[in-house]
This record gives sequence, structure tokens and C-alpha cells, in this order.
Amino acid sequence: MISPERFAGVYRVIDVARKAAIVVLFAFIVVSMGLQIVLRRLEWTDEILRYINIWVIFLGAGVAVQKSEHLHVGFLADKIGGPRGQRVFRALRLGVIIAGLLIVAAAGAVKTVGQAGVQTQMAPMSIAWFYLAIPVGCVLMAIDYLLILLYGRHPFAGGTDDGEGSAC
Repeated sequence: MISPERFAGVYRVIDVARKAAIVVLFAFIVVSMGLQIVLRRLEWTDEILRYINIWVIFLGAGVAVQKSEHLHVGFLADKIGGPRGQRVFRALRLGVIIAGLLIVAAAGAVKTVGQAGVQTQMAPMSIAWFYLAIPVGCVLMAIDYLLILLYGRHPFAGGTDDGEGSAC
């Protein structure tokens, strides 16, 4: 198996960019909402902020996967007999999640390209920029889930190695 250190640099650049984008977008949301409350003249804020929320949600979901804080219901997995059965079930579950994310990413990419010529109602920009959050977020989550599938836990999550809180 390939050591995660071989691609740690590339992953860290992507991860820092993702987290920086979340911070910048969320700061934009807060400042824009504050200006809208004070000025009452920014007609575009409601629409644009709803679309920016989509980016924050999809990027933030990837961070949650990385930190093993994404939604997980272990009821069925806990009922599977023995450690080997649980490992197989976990691998199947992660495979289904990755496949689903890639399907949604592909459908999102098609939708994004199809909406490239459509503009938002209140601001002169293509709505495709906001649809792009779906394929980008899903691909980033699929990468994080793939790392969990390959290494048993996310190799770049930080924290302890006690297995506590491992995703899925």
C-alpha cells in the first residue's frame, strides 16, 4: 500500500484551500448580512447568500468526514458478527458512499455545465458558479472517504490514533 506521506503535500494544499474557502465564504455571509441589516439597500444579498451557503455546506461536509464527525449510525454495523464481518461491512458501506458521491458529482458536473449560461436574478453572474459546489464538494468528500477506506482512519485527520471516532 502507498504510504500517505507520498501525497501528504498535495492533500494539505487542497485541505488548506478548502478550509480557507469556508472561512472566507462564511465571513462574507456575516459581513453581507450585517450590511443588509444596516443599509437595507442590498437587494442581491438574499439570493447570493443562499447560494454561498451551498458552498459552505458542501465544503464543510468534507471537513466533517475528515475529522470523523460526519453523520454515522452504527446500529446495523454493531450487529454484524465478529471483527472480520464488521471490517467487510465497513468496506462495503464506504464503497457505496464513495460510489454515491461520485454519481452525485457527475450529475452535478452535468448540471453545472448546463447552467453555465444562466444568470442569477439579482446579480450579474452565472448560477453555474454555485452549482459547481456540488461536484467539487462531492469529489473532496469521496477522496476523504477513500482515504478512510484505504487506511482504516483518515491519515490527515490529526488527533489520537486510538480508533475513537473513526468515520463510518
